[in-house]
Amino acid sequence: MHRPTISVIIPTTCEARRWDSLQRAIAGILAQEQVDAGLIVVVNGERFAPDCVKLLRAMQGVRVLYQAEGSAPLAQRLGRQTVETDFFCFLDDDDEYLPGALWRRVQPMLASPQIGFTASNGYRLKSGQETLAVQRADAVMANPLAALSSENWLSSCGGLFRSAQVTADYFDNPAPFYEWTYLAYKLARDFKMAWVAEPTFRIHDTPASLSKSDAFRACEADVLKRILALGLPAPVAREVQEKLGRTYHDLSSDNIALGRRWPAWRYHMISLAHRGGWRYLLYTRKLLTPR
Repeated sequence: MHRPTISVIIPTTCEARRWDSLQRAIAGILAQEQVDAGLIVVVNGERFAPDCVKLLRAMQGVRVLYQAEGSAPLAQRLGRQTVETDFFCFLDDDDEYLPGALWRRVQPMLASPQIGFTASNGYRLKSGQETLAVQRADAVMANPLAALSSENWLSSCGGLFRSAQVTADYFDNPAPFYEWTYLAYKLARDFKMAWVAEPTFRIHDTPASLSKSDAFRACEADVLKRILALGLPAPVAREVQEKLGRTYHDLSSDNIALGRRWPAWRYHMISLAHRGGWRYLLYTRKLLTPR
C-alpha cells in the first residue's frame, strides 16, 4: 500500500533558548507512523544560533532553508513553495504532534479526493493545565465558516492540506497577525473540509508567545476588514461585521482606561457605525464623564 507523503514545515528563529523545544517538535514528526513525513525547517531572522543551525543541517530527513526576514508567516510561505509531496502541514517550534497525528488527519483525505484540507482538535497546555484547543467542535462540524466568528478552529499545528488544491498562492500576502484565522476563512470558503475531533497536537502556551503582544490585539480590526473583503456568504459577513464592531468597542475601552480620550472617542464612533453598534450607545456616557 502506498504510504501518503507529507511535508511538515517548521518556521523557527533557531535560537539556543528554543533548541530543546525544536528538538521535541522534530522528534514527534520523525516518530509518526504509517506516513512518510519529511521536514522543511525554515530558519528566519538574524537571531539564530550558528551551532544549532549546523546541527539541524546534519539531521537526516530534515531540509533546512533560510530567510533573512524574521517572520513566521513569510517563513510558512517559503516552506510551502518548496513542497513536493502530496500533503503538507505546519508545526511551530515550541509545539508538538501527538502519536498518530498525521495518519489520523490524512485518512479522511485518502477516502475522499474532494476534501481539500482537514482540521483537528488538540490540547493547549498553560501553567500546567491542559485544555482542548477547540471548545465548540459541534459548531465547526455544523458550519465551519460560521463557527469562525466565535472561535478559530485552525491552529498553525492543527491542519493538513492537499498540495494539489491548497496551492502556494494561499500563503501570499499573509495577514501579519491572526494569520491562521484569515487563512481559515479563505480555505473554508473555497474547499470541502474534514474535521478530526480526536486531539492530534499539543500547544505549549508560554508568556513569550507572540499572541500576548500589544500589536497582536491592535491589529485585529485590520485583519477583520481583510476577512470582509474575501466575498463571504452574507450571513457569515454579517457576523464578521458585528465582530468588527465589538473589536472597535474594545479598543475604545482600552484607550479610555489609559486616559486617551480622543482615540477612545474615535474608536467608539466607528463601533457605532457597524452592525450591532446600537449596543454601545450607553457606553457614550462613560466618555462624556470626566475622570
